[in-house]
Amino acid sequence: MKGKRVILDTNLWIHFLISKDLKNLDKYIFEGKLIIVFSQELLEEFIEVSGRPKFSKYFSFESITHLLRLFDFYGDFVKTSSQINLCRDKKDDFLLNLAVDGKADFLVTGDEDLLALKKIEKTKIITISELLNILK
Repeated sequence: MKGKRVILDTNLWIHFLISKDLKNLDKYIFEGKLIIVFSQELLEEFIEVSGRPKFSKYFSFESITHLLRLFDFYGDFVKTSSQINLCRDKKDDFLLNLAVDGKADFLVTGDEDLLALKKIEKTKIITISELLNILK
């Protein structure tokens, strides 16, 4: 199976850090079944959110650094140029731009505003449970 290009929304990365459970996604990444697609905007959002004081009791700076190394080594950094404005929550439009410009197979999120769209061009917008079912 060719590696599926996947965008994981920040809410999932934060969940993974808190729960210390990557749902076996790390295995799929290491096996080349998943390629993590990310952009400067997604990276900045992750750093901003993970640095909030309310999260400091759940995970360490080292955990964040480890995840950033995972992005760097196994990810595909995409410079976005699209200007899509479809999401009810406009601050999430950058993920739609990344989906299109990054030619992602899936945008994985728990955000209802994004999930309501179901698809953007060839990118399916799905939950983590749906992704795990696809990967089985």
